Amino acid sequence: MQLLDTLRWLWQKLLPSPCLWCTLPVLNHQQLLCPDCQAALPQLPFALCHYNLLWLPAVSNGLTDCQFDRLLSLTWYQLPFQHWIRRWKFHADAYSAALLQQQFVQLLKHYQAAGHPLPDAIVYVPMTRKKERKRGFNQAKILAELAANNLQLPLLDILQRSKDSAHQVGLNRQQRQQNLKGVFQITCAGKLPAHVALIDDVVTTGATANQLTRLLKQHGASQVSVWTLAVTPAFNYSSSSSSSALALKP
Repeated sequence: MQLLDTLRWLWQKLLPSPCLWCTLPVLNHQQLLCPDCQAALPQLPFALCHYNLLWLPAVSNGLTDCQFDRLLSLTWYQLPFQHWIRRWKFHADAYSAALLQQQFVQLLKHYQAAGHPLPDAIVYVPMTRKKERKRGFNQAKILAELAANNLQLPLLDILQRSKDSAHQVGLNRQQRQQNLKGVFQITCAGKLPAHVALIDDVVTTGATANQLTRLLKQHGASQVSVWTLAVTPAFNYSSSSSSSALALKP
């Protein structure tokens, strides 16, 4: 491992790695963003909402009949994260994947350091075996494994997707709910832990998270937190507007 790190350092000196945003050279081979781009990434007011984005109207107003209790997302679903998520999800881009995973783990470390309650176990949004074989991976499962390893929590492989549904992109809330009827199943012999964190890549209307939260609570979970890479702002809320998007519920 020490030799490998030395070779990477030498490679960085000879051919510096480009920042994934501005393409200027980064300082060392372990960084995927330059300091300026890292500082310029869109931020969510985690301290203001106590790491529960459901306290923000810009989020909660876009979720109808929200079944889950907490929401933690890395960022708004906007550029540059939107680009990196799509590059990882649909093109298996290794650099975008590595960057998103680094940022996600960092968020969880901040969450833990702030003293917020950790779940008793981690679960993730499943894919059908056919779709996972075709894509080559399940990004939600990878994120869940990272969360479980870094927080030292059990990962429960208990959720199954019984059939492929139509793609969710472009569907409204009602269409998404109808699209997911009867899609998910749970394989759990006993009662689930009290607090479960459900991992996905993006939450838009919350339809998928709601379906799975109902299922988890039917099997014993009393609290479900949803952790994602990104969240889509509610309609008529701008993710760049500090006056509306960041205001807390009264």
